[in-house]
Amino acid sequence: MSVRHDLVILWFFLAFAVERFVEIIVNVVPGIHRRRLLGVEVPVLLAFVLSLTIAMGTALDFFQVFNIEFRWPCVGYVLTALVMAGGSNLIHDIVSWVRAGKEARQIRARRMQRKD
Repeated sequence: MSVRHDLVILWFFLAFAVERFVEIIVNVVPGIHRRRLLGVEVPVLLAFVLSLTIAMGTALDFFQVFNIEFRWPCVGYVLTALVMAGGSNLIHDIVSWVRAGKEARQIRARRMQRKD
C-alpha cells in the first residue's frame, strides 16, 4: 500500500486549522459552546461543517490517500470530514495539554522567584 505522506501531513494541518477556527468562533460568539442543534453540540457541528467544506473544497478524500475508493466520491469527503472533525478534537486536547504544561512551568518559575 502506497501512502502519500504529504497528504497525511496536509490532513493533520487541516484538522489543526479546523480546531483553531472553531475555537475562534466559540470565543467570538458568547454561549455557543453550550448550545445544541439537532442533539449535537454546536462546536462539534461547526467542526464537521468546516471539515466538510475543506474536504470538498480541496478535493481531499483521506481514503484515497490509502488507495481506497468509494463508488460515490461524496462518501469519501463526508467520512474524511468526520475523521478531520474528530482529529480537530484530538488536536484541541493536545494544544490544551501543552498550554497547561506551559502555565504550570510559569507558575513554578514564579514560585521559585518568590523564594529567592
